[in-house]
Amino acid sequence: MALFFFPSDSDALSFSPPERLVTIPWSNGVNHGAPAAGVEWLVVDSRGRYWLEVDLDFNLYAPNGRYLQTVSPIDKLINFFGFTAMEAMPNGGIVLLQRLETPAEEWGKDNFEVASQPGARLILLNADGTVEIQKEELDPLQPHSDYDLESGSVYSTHDDGTFTLLESFGPPSKDGAFGKFAAFGYDVRRWHAHLKTLPIFRYTGRDYHAADGNIYEDPTAQSFLMGRPFIEGTAPLAEKNGKIYYQVVLYPNGQFVNAVFVEDSVHKLYALVDLIPADPALDTTHDHALFADQKGNLFEGVAEKEGYRIYEWKILP
Repeated sequence: MALFFFPSDSDALSFSPPERLVTIPWSNGVNHGAPAAGVEWLVVDSRGRYWLEVDLDFNLYAPNGRYLQTVSPIDKLINFFGFTAMEAMPNGGIVLLQRLETPAEEWGKDNFEVASQPGARLILLNADGTVEIQKEELDPLQPHSDYDLESGSVYSTHDDGTFTLLESFGPPSKDGAFGKFAAFGYDVRRWHAHLKTLPIFRYTGRDYHAADGNIYEDPTAQSFLMGRPFIEGTAPLAEKNGKIYYQVVLYPNGQFVNAVFVEDSVHKLYALVDLIPADPALDTTHDHALFADQKGNLFEGVAEKEGYRIYEWKILP
């Protein structure tokens, strides 16, 4: 597997080669291994333990992969529309942010589908898995905002790119990048527009006027991100310590590659980290789960034949 760090003629942002940390065996109905469908969310806490979330339960593993316990902080009888973020806390616990309305309701600015409610539910778990805090977060001025976690703070991000600090478990982060992250948030179209302003993005096509007077995009156009064929951005991953992590799909050598594009918006440095492909023989629902810790190190959980592997890419100073 190749790692690409561009541009080569400048001080590029870079990561170490991937290190396989642990392999958690697949569950066979007796042991507490990873489920056959894979893992939806992965969190690596401050003690190096792994929190693997599947179907609202969190299986907690020691740094050596030994199963410790299962934590079930979510009431499975209530409507659940997904998590929006997870973070590790300094005390070994984790903080969760749960969506209270469907994405369609949030997008439409109305609770029309199941009469749910806007906002997010904040859940703080201690290191032993007990729920310390559970409360609802709501921006009263713009309740249908996106809700995000960043360095122990809860923000609502608005359609116009502004944001509001709602809650903090420590001094609010002042790394200078969250405002830029909020400017496009979960709107992939706005992120694409932002991407086109960066020096490491190249677009070979152009728009043209047709005989009917309308403007069309050149169908042979190609986009390149850090010198590699770019297909699309799929979702934001995190904003950590001044760096924005965004999941992308590339197409080098006629093969689709999932990667994470990292932008240091303060120092104008960039990196691409290729993810580990899942074993194609496994029919997993979740190919991989990603997590970026407070230092900016990147973790990935991926399905392989012998079990669920967890890798780390350390960010280099």
